[in-house]
Amino acid sequence: MQKKHLYAALFCLALSMITATASANSGGSASATGGAATAKLEPFVVNLSTTDRYLQLSLTLQIATAEVTDRIKMFMPKVRHVLIVILSSKEGEQLQSLEGKHKLMEEIKDGVNKTLDMKEHDGVTDVFFENFVIQ
Repeated sequence: MQKKHLYAALFCLALSMITATASANSGGSASATGGAATAKLEPFVVNLSTTDRYLQLSLTLQIATAEVTDRIKMFMPKVRHVLIVILSSKEGEQLQSLEGKHKLMEEIKDGVNKTLDMKEHDGVTDVFFENFVIQ
């Protein structure tokens, strides 16, 4: 059973690295759709607070204006740091429920806006999970 978890972890890590490389080569992505802009972040793989489990997460931030994308790029090391700290402080059981995921979305939104020194209506307005795997 341990080998199965190890293989799954290695596969997810490899997939994450491939995706991260592709995203890094393209410089991330930002788009504007009908007045609402989005900023896609590179995937995260973090150990959860219970060290025998990890979270693989891909997310996109909805931002108030396309100009916020430049601010996110400028502060990307701090943004990623804040997200890693938030994500790695969670337990798998907390994130299993819909309520737990909604709380995490709010924490991410608040953490990124605080890092960018922006209010919600000016900065990150929503968080969309594109991939959410707990192993």
